[in-house]
Amino acid sequence: MFAGGPPVAVTRDGATARFVAVGDLQRTAPVLEAWREQNDAERARVVAAIAEVRPDLLLITGDCVFDGGSDAQWEAFDALTAPLRAASIPTVLAFGNHEYWRGRAGAEKHVFPRFPLDARRHWLSVALGPLRLVVLDSNEGGLGAEAWSSERAWYEQTLAAFDADESVRGVIVTFHHPPYTNSTVTGDEIDVQRAFVPAFVSARKTVAMLNGHVHSYERFVRDGKTYVVSGGGGGPRAELLTGAARRHPDDAYAGAALRDFNFTVYSLTEHGIDAEVRGLPRGGSVWSTIDRFELAWP
Repeated sequence: MFAGGPPVAVTRDGATARFVAVGDLQRTAPVLEAWREQNDAERARVVAAIAEVRPDLLLITGDCVFDGGSDAQWEAFDALTAPLRAASIPTVLAFGNHEYWRGRAGAEKHVFPRFPLDARRHWLSVALGPLRLVVLDSNEGGLGAEAWSSERAWYEQTLAAFDADESVRGVIVTFHHPPYTNSTVTGDEIDVQRAFVPAFVSARKTVAMLNGHVHSYERFVRDGKTYVVSGGGGGPRAELLTGAARRHPDDAYAGAALRDFNFTVYSLTEHGIDAEVRGLPRGGSVWSTIDRFELAWP
């Protein structure tokens, strides 16, 4: 099964709900990526800090493990995320490219039992009070042409339905691969620019697009819409292009080329959504607020 059914409702007190978004919790591959950072201590601190927030919902924007077909790596992920289960935090996953490391069957075998809110779906919507989260699978190759086309049609129809629904005040779209980034490790994702950005831009109630994949933090604001790239969950950090070398000079967050581990707390208010980005330096133990922004209800 790929998608279908009504939005998953995760809280009754939607007016004061909070959700956390984090991405790329995977360990560095000890052989294939031996030259990159291994951030076990920071990864554990990210999870512990999220558990302390106790959000109404946790959104993971993909790449829980390096090898999505590895039983051992998913068992290590289970141990890492024990504080989240102990806090009974409902969690939704958007499939990342590392979930597909050994194909779709291996990804589903490990993902679906661990994320029951996904309801064995690759794309779905979540109701959090007046907010709707539209969760997509941005792995075009992993899904295949037919499923990719079906997902795109569902996505466009869902945004149109939310625009027409008076009970919906705002919509956030989320998936793994960012359409825009200044990363030196990966580039812009042209397929998601074509498939997902146009409907996002034209929809009246969409306020933000949240992605991971790039192990850093970026924020862009274009035509009144916010694009957040937050893959700071503990994977090896990616350096960003800076200054005149940037592909996108409109990064609204003026950070260094190598940025802190991070996650974002989104709090619903009467006027919109307040976002607080919490950062942790490598080797550090003290969290700080590295960015704040507001997403106004349209």
